[in-house]
Amino acid sequence: MRRSIRHVLEDVLRDYPKLSQYIKKREEELENPTMDDDENVGGGRALNKRSDPVSNLVITINDDRRLQRLKLERQAIDDCLDEAGTITVKLIQKLYFDNYAKRTIPELCDQHIVPVGTTRAYELRNEFLENLAQKLDIDVM
Repeated sequence: MRRSIRHVLEDVLRDYPKLSQYIKKREEELENPTMDDDENVGGGRALNKRSDPVSNLVITINDDRRLQRLKLERQAIDDCLDEAGTITVKLIQKLYFDNYAKRTIPELCDQHIVPVGTTRAYELRNEFLENLAQKLDIDVM
């Protein structure tokens, strides 16, 4: 796997604890768009303009690429975590989800937080990242 792809996937994993907040914020942005000031001073109004804000909102939420991508990322990570073993889940949580200082795989193995050797921990992490890349339709080669 190329280093750049691994970094992208690691960034997605680091954002995972906040994805629900990002999705909620984006939905609120779509539900309450900021209206531009009308600079048409003294101009008329469109007579045949339909006003249907509810259907416009549904279309906007369903068509918003950013919102759909956030939901796809959350679902893909959830699926990968469900498919992974307990050691892999613990490894991923300690590496990417915990808020305190960055930890490395050798540190986790040396402190016996993860009950496998360093080589096996790297293998588990790489398998998880490859599975995540597949679910996100990212080409790893």
